[in-house]
Amino acid sequence: MESVPRNVILDLLPAYIAGEASEESRALVEELARHDPHIARLIRTGTLETAAISPKPATPDDLEMKTMKRVRRSIRRQMWYVSLATASILMVPLVAMLFTNEVNWSLLDFIVMGILLFGAGFTYVLISKVSDSMAYRTAIGVAVVAGLLLIWVNLAVGIIGSEDNPANLLYVGVLATGIIGAGIARLQLRGMAQTLFATALAQMLVPVIALIIWRPSLDEPPGIVGVFMLNAFFAALFVVSALLFQRAGRGQPPTGARLAG
Repeated sequence: MESVPRNVILDLLPAYIAGEASEESRALVEELARHDPHIARLIRTGTLETAAISPKPATPDDLEMKTMKRVRRSIRRQMWYVSLATASILMVPLVAMLFTNEVNWSLLDFIVMGILLFGAGFTYVLISKVSDSMAYRTAIGVAVVAGLLLIWVNLAVGIIGSEDNPANLLYVGVLATGIIGAGIARLQLRGMAQTLFATALAQMLVPVIALIIWRPSLDEPPGIVGVFMLNAFFAALFVVSALLFQRAGRGQPPTGARLAG
């Protein structure tokens, strides 16, 4: 009898209680019931308490809904923080305009900068939910800040010559490299690291292309050396982000896109 696993006897219980078990099966069940009070009680009551026999963690039907609600609440709360931060930053030029003529922002300037700041914060909040890793979240933050600064500098004064210089449109390709690469990588660690390295390379290709096509533009401030140094600064930010993604993935499988609270 001891050679018969208890689980086998439990599998025979439904047939035993229904009166459909063979004589051999009935004998096995009744033999175990003499030594197992729980089996004896199931036979006596004629019920099968499968949850009591093989306890399994119960998952509430609304668990997924509760998780999604918790995530939405977290995102809404962080969006309030982003909104407050955006408003606080925009207050700086607004107050400065009251005391000096050096700062002269139009309504359009405030709208564009507000969209950029809020968009950058919103992007960070959403993507940072992919992983709980501090290195991953820092990498996202560095990449978002680099992209924001790149857009801001180009709109304000331009990196190559003035902001009206068509050579500055090359930076659209830099941003497109990062955005398209992140989509292809599906925000996974290895793919994101490769994307940010590619973005850094695209950043350094811009002054090289400008030197070939728009050579006179590089004579304008900040000059050839200044242009290459500014591009090296942005490329360095993208490289730092890529290295942080690599660090986040060290010893771990690639991070799949998931939404976590």
